[in-house]
Amino acid sequence: MRKRLSFLLFVLLVVSMIFAGCSKGDQEKTLQNNNPPAAEQEEKDAADLQPEEEIDYVLFLKHKDKPYILDEAYSVKKSDERLKGISIEEFVVRELIGFEDFQAYVNPIPKGTKLLSIEKENQKVVVNLSKEFADGQKGISNDTLLSIGSIVNSLTVLEGIEEVEILVEGKPVKKLNGIDMTHPFGYMEGLYPDK
Repeated sequence: MRKRLSFLLFVLLVVSMIFAGCSKGDQEKTLQNNNPPAAEQEEKDAADLQPEEEIDYVLFLKHKDKPYILDEAYSVKKSDERLKGISIEEFVVRELIGFEDFQAYVNPIPKGTKLLSIEKENQKVVVNLSKEFADGQKGISNDTLLSIGSIVNSLTVLEGIEEVEILVEGKPVKKLNGIDMTHPFGYMEGLYPDK
């Protein structure tokens, strides 16, 4: 009788260990299924560590004391709120118009100028500015050339842009302070100091 009881207890113990082992294995499988495989998790962690993509651009700004423009490089994150719903071309012109004088750099665009519209046609950008752009072109024609050059060069250094046409209040301008405006402008050389 004692042997039987011992045998039954032994069998019960073995059976309970088998069931306990199975349920623990099922739990581990369930936990493993809830976690992504290690390789996927590592890829996700690596993606989180990569820096956010940025767009590089250049503003061409007038020197405060000398008759030339200087280039100043900037970058903006692709997720920046200022880029929402607008093209990089529009962003660059808005940044140029809104530039606040800093050290040797001054804004070459006459105060009060507004960007009315901007359109990209293949490799040409048509910039439509308010009348303040034309009205503010006082002084010598070189100042006007620098003002035009700052817009043209800031845009033509962007990828895929070869020419810039400037309109005032939606209309072509023949001459602006002695500068011929009847054609689109390509990148303008010769507006920089000799190095």
